[in-house]
Amino acid sequence: MAILGVDVAPDGSLAFAVFDNGVFVERGVEKARNIVHLFKKYKIDTLAVDNLSELFQHGRGIIRILGKLPYSVNVIEVTRGAEGYLKTEELVRRYFGVDRGHLDPIETATYLAMLASRGVGTPAKLFEEETIILVHRKISTTPGGMSRNRFMRNVTHRIKTIASKIEEKLKEAKLDYDLFLKEESGEVTSAKFVVYANREVVRKYVKPMRSIDIAVTIYSAPASGGGVPARERFLIVGVDPGIVTGIAVLTLDGEVLDTTARRGFSRGDVLRYVHQWGVPVVIATDVAEAPEFVKRLAAMCGAVLYTPSRDLSSEEKAQILEKTKWKAGTSHERDALAAAYRAYQEFKPKFEKLEKEFGSILKFDQVEYAKALIVRGYSIAQAVSEALKKREEKEVKVVYVTVEKPCSGRDESLTTRIKALEYENMQLQKELEALRSECAQLKRSLEDGKWRDLKYRELQNRINTLTVALMEKETEIEMLKKTFLEILTNYGSKYKLLHLSELVECKGGESVGIICKNIDTVQEAVARGTMGVPLKQVAKLQLGEFFVIDFDAVRELTEEIKRHMDSQRDLDLKKIVQQYRRMLGGV
Repeated sequence: MAILGVDVAPDGSLAFAVFDNGVFVERGVEKARNIVHLFKKYKIDTLAVDNLSELFQHGRGIIRILGKLPYSVNVIEVTRGAEGYLKTEELVRRYFGVDRGHLDPIETATYLAMLASRGVGTPAKLFEEETIILVHRKISTTPGGMSRNRFMRNVTHRIKTIASKIEEKLKEAKLDYDLFLKEESGEVTSAKFVVYANREVVRKYVKPMRSIDIAVTIYSAPASGGGVPARERFLIVGVDPGIVTGIAVLTLDGEVLDTTARRGFSRGDVLRYVHQWGVPVVIATDVAEAPEFVKRLAAMCGAVLYTPSRDLSSEEKAQILEKTKWKAGTSHERDALAAAYRAYQEFKPKFEKLEKEFGSILKFDQVEYAKALIVRGYSIAQAVSEALKKREEKEVKVVYVTVEKPCSGRDESLTTRIKALEYENMQLQKELEALRSECAQLKRSLEDGKWRDLKYRELQNRINTLTVALMEKETEIEMLKKTFLEILTNYGSKYKLLHLSELVECKGGESVGIICKNIDTVQEAVARGTMGVPLKQVAKLQLGEFFVIDFDAVRELTEEIKRHMDSQRDLDLKKIVQQYRRMLGGV
C-alpha cells in the first residue's frame, strides 16, 4: 500500500506527497478537507508526519477520515527516534546525503514519505483504544406543525430500536461499552456507545448505516492524552454517574486536588481526566449499592470499589463539604466529593497508624505505596515489607567482579548446562520465596482466626451475662409497675404518703399507729414495749424523703404486736402466781 507524507504550509494548508511502489504518484498543496480522498484513492496505509501536534492543529479533517476508515492507518512521527527528536533536514542528510539548509513544505512531505518507507521514525498514537458508535437523526425537527410531534416519536422509536439491536450485538461479542442517550423535550435524539475496543474489531459486529431519517456512524476516538498517569501518585476518586457525571480527586492524605462535572463522560474520559493527577486505587460512590458504571470503572482500572454501609444523606454531604472547605460547583461534584472523602475516612486510622509507626524509616513514595497496599487489603506489616522491597529494587548496587580470561578449551555443552542450572536455581529461589511468603500469610491468618474466635467467645459470654441481668431488671421493673399501679388505685383508702419527719424513733410506750423508723421486726417492737410498727414492713415504696405506707399492713402488724404483748403479759402473770405459791409453801 501507499505512504502519504504531509507537512504544514505557512498558510495553514497541507503539502502532501503520495509514495506508492517506489515512485511518487501525486504531490501538491491543498486544504486538509481536499486531500482526504487520497486515502481511498490510493489505499494509503501509512501517514508520515514530522510533528504530530501540527497534524492535530491543522489536519483535523484527516484525523476524522482516519477514524472512520474500515481499516487502520499507521501514523509515523518521522523526526522522533531513539536519539530523541531530529530535524527533517538532518535525517535527509544522514540517509540520502542531501545537504539542504531548509526544505520547503512539498520537499519535506516528499522526504517524510521516503524516510517512512525506510523504517525511520516512531509509531504515534492518533486514536484511543475506543470506538464511538453514534445513532442519530439525519433530518431536522424544527417546528413544523402537528406532524412534528408524530415525526419525533417515530425517530425516537427508531433510535431506541437500532440502539437496542446494537447493544445485543455488543453483548454477544462480549465487548465492554458505555451507553449515553441524549434527550430533547422528553424525546431521544441520539444514542452514543463508547466501546472499549479497536474500530476494526467493532466493525465486525456493527456496520455503519444511513437511511432517510437515521444514521449509524462508527469512528475511533481521537487521542487526547492522559492515557498514562502523569505521575506515580495514588488517588481516591469519587464518582457520581448519570447524564452529567461528577468526579472528585483526592490524595491518600485527604487533600482535594480537583472536582468536575461533565455531560456524557465515558469511563475512558474519566480515567484520562484522573490520570493527569496520578493513579486511582479507590473508586468510591455515595450510595450503598454501587451503580454499574462505577463497578465497571473500578474493574477497568484495577481499583478497589468503596461503597458506604448506607446511602449518604444531604446533611452528611454538606458536613463533608464544609470540612474539606472545597467549593463544589454542582451537586454532582458535591456527591462525588462526599463519596471520596467518606472512603478516605474509612482508611484514615490505618494510614495514621502506618505513618506513626513507620514514617521515620520509609520515604514519602514508600509510604504512599504502603497506603495503596493497605487499601487493597494488606496488613500494615505486609504493606511495609513490600514497600521496603520496592526500595531495594530501585537501589543500584555496585559489584566488583574479577574478570578472568575464559579457557579456550572449555566444553560448550558444560557452559550451556551451567547456564540452564543457574536459571533453574533462580526460578527455584523465587518459588521458595513465594512459598515462604504464602506460609507466613497462612500463619498470620491462623493467628487472626484464633484471636477472632477467642474474642467471639468472650463477647458471647458477656452477651449471656448481660441478657440474664436484663431479664432480672425487667422482672423487677414489672413488679414495681404492679406495685405503683396498686398504690395509685388504692391511694387514700389503703395507702398514704408520710414524710420522713412523721416517722418516730421508738423507745417504748408508743401508741397504736406510730411508724417506727428504728425497728425492723415485730419481735423488736414487742421487746421495746411499743405499739409502733416497723417502717420496713409497711413501706411499699420510697420516693425521696416520702414513704408510701400500706395501712392495712399497719393494722395487721399492730394486731400481731398486741397478741405478742398480751401473750407475754399472761406468761408474766403465771410466773408471778407460781412464785407466790412457792413462797407460801416455804412458810
